[in-house]
Amino acid sequence: MIKKAKRRLFADIDLSDSGLLDYNGQKLTKSDCERAIEELEDKEKIEFYSHLASNFELNTFLANGSNELLNNLKQESIYKLPEFVNFISPFFASKIDHILLKSFQKGDYELFSSALRAEHLISKNDLNKAFKSLSNEIQQRINETDKLTKQIKEEISDYSDDNIDNVIQVIKSRFPTKFLNKLPIFFQSQINKIAASINFLQLNIWNEYNTTYVPVSLLEHLLELNIESVSKPTFEKNYSIVKKKHQERLEQEKNAPLLKEWAKILISIQEKVEDVENETFSATDALNFVKSTFDLDKLNSLPQFADEIRTQIGYSIRSMSIASWNKQSDIKNSLALIDYALKINVNKSAKEKFIQDRTELEELEKKYKGVLLCHFCESNTPDKGCEINTTIYKETSRSWFPRRSVQYTYSEITIPRCRNCKVVHSKGSNNYYLVFFGLLILGVIIGAATEGEHFITGGIIGAVAGWIVGKIIEGNQVKKGGIKDSSDSTLASHPLLVERTKSGWTFSKPTA
Repeated sequence: MIKKAKRRLFADIDLSDSGLLDYNGQKLTKSDCERAIEELEDKEKIEFYSHLASNFELNTFLANGSNELLNNLKQESIYKLPEFVNFISPFFASKIDHILLKSFQKGDYELFSSALRAEHLISKNDLNKAFKSLSNEIQQRINETDKLTKQIKEEISDYSDDNIDNVIQVIKSRFPTKFLNKLPIFFQSQINKIAASINFLQLNIWNEYNTTYVPVSLLEHLLELNIESVSKPTFEKNYSIVKKKHQERLEQEKNAPLLKEWAKILISIQEKVEDVENETFSATDALNFVKSTFDLDKLNSLPQFADEIRTQIGYSIRSMSIASWNKQSDIKNSLALIDYALKINVNKSAKEKFIQDRTELEELEKKYKGVLLCHFCESNTPDKGCEINTTIYKETSRSWFPRRSVQYTYSEITIPRCRNCKVVHSKGSNNYYLVFFGLLILGVIIGAATEGEHFITGGIIGAVAGWIVGKIIEGNQVKKGGIKDSSDSTLASHPLLVERTKSGWTFSKPTA
């Protein structure tokens, strides 16, 4: 039967115009037919050929890749035979390879899924052949994505802030998760590479463009993939970070008018920092300006979207505090400003810096007590031109023979003082001298009017009384102002002099 059929077949080929056999769209020569006919000598293969002769859809698919088989694939008992699968696999794999590529490119999910369901008719040895074209296509798309990432990183891409959103659709079209998640384990490595490629892309977009929407959208798409990689926790962490920033951005855009108001306040404070540094704006005025510029409770009650503006305002006040000390040596207002910054709900890092600044300022305050603050009122900063200049003395040696003599050294001391204390001290001193000289003159007049010999005595009594009353008036004036007087005993307790007085220095010149 085979020989007779062969003779008829060859006769038909000889009689054809082309000398070829048209078999389901394929042009076969006599040699092609000869090789196939020889396989009929194999009892196993003749059984397989017999099945193909009766299974029209499978036979047609193996010949020309017709889709009918995939659309209505039935489970045949012969499909369970490894020998039969090995028999048809080379032909089946080549047709599946073509269908997978075309259906993936055209977005035909139904045909794509049908082709993958027929994987059991491909031997393991032919899987590379069946998936080669699709794998190459996916790799090419990964390469294109990596190229785009490089261009963005090097700032030579065609994208800008205005059109970077288009990348989202490009990636979604390039890597459709519905198709990729349907792929067998053979493609797992490539799926992991896709995820890594998209992650690098979003990182560079995050760094180069003013957008959070694109990175978060790309990461959402990435995490829809069936990833089996050690990098997956990293992708999830990145998504968590970016999503939080994106939500903050949305909140900021929603509250843009309110943030704009606080931004103006921030700018006004920053401008005053420069004035403090240039010493055209005093530290005292700076503190009053900060307190009057914004409502502290209102700032602290703003939602989380204002965290950044809160922290920036805190840092600006800190800069004002530093300038108050560095440029104006005003420790009091410098401390007050840093205390005010500490009342703002800034982030943990800023809070720690402010606390450290305050500690350092407190140490400076202790170190330079009496210099940085007026010793007499202990509240104001000393002013130039208001100092008290005095001389102190210390005996260095004394002798009695051959005559009494004393040797001493002296030092000119300048005691810092604020303008207010100078005024109070001046009023007390003026009253003292006025009364002193008034009673002195009165004593002289009284002494002269009584008896001539009491002229000098009356003057002395008047002078003493004047001194006593003058001192009382000066003390009352100082007490009324709530400050220390300018007496030698007060000066002796000044931090600049206390150690010297302990070691024997006095305000009176030593005498022999």
